[in-house]
Amino acid sequence: MITKMFFFCLFSTLFVVGLFAQPKIQVLPGTQLEYGDIYQGKKVEKIVTIKNVGTDTLHISNVRAQCGCTATMLTQNTLAPNDSGKLQITFNTDNQNGKVSKQVYVSSNDSTNPKLTITFSANVLKVLNLTPSFFAFNNSKVDSTYTKTITIMNPSSKEAIKILSVDTKFDQIKVSLMKNQLMPGEQTELQAVFHPTRPGTYQGVIEMLTDNQMQPKIEVKFNAWVNRK
Repeated sequence: MITKMFFFCLFSTLFVVGLFAQPKIQVLPGTQLEYGDIYQGKKVEKIVTIKNVGTDTLHISNVRAQCGCTATMLTQNTLAPNDSGKLQITFNTDNQNGKVSKQVYVSSNDSTNPKLTITFSANVLKVLNLTPSFFAFNNSKVDSTYTKTITIMNPSSKEAIKILSVDTKFDQIKVSLMKNQLMPGEQTELQAVFHPTRPGTYQGVIEMLTDNQMQPKIEVKFNAWVNRK
């Protein structure tokens, strides 16, 4: 009788434990990540730990990242209780500027948090600030001359920067730089003289080479819409 009672209690306990066993997802060091200052054009990576702190097997069904970044599980998508895996988050700073916030979504069978959100922030810096950021020669006319300037500023509070060269492959634009050595906080002007010889729509880049290892090349875009006389 005692033996039957023991097995009955054991079975009941196991049944209850199985009934309430649940996977639970946890991210280490946390769901709020900070990349800090990053120069535009760089790719940066962080690896976080995904841990199952529940009592049942955790199944990660999908990992999705917002535009501009990727997220990939480096280890298995199935985690037993107390097991952990690695998630790699890569952020591409191309076309990003200033303070940026992105999200990565991890879908799993954790019923209390089926779509976990990991948020990371970064401050994307430019080696040089350009105002305006490109040249636009709209409503131009053939055989006329147009001059426009862009103000270039060194936003650093500590480091000087030298512009080694400025060049364009487009023969109808001539470019010149007023000053090529910029101390912290200093600015100069990039001048473009456009003399179209034929009508049409044009696009291109002006390439600046700098002595800054974080951003040795900066491309300044230009576009033009040229009418006949």
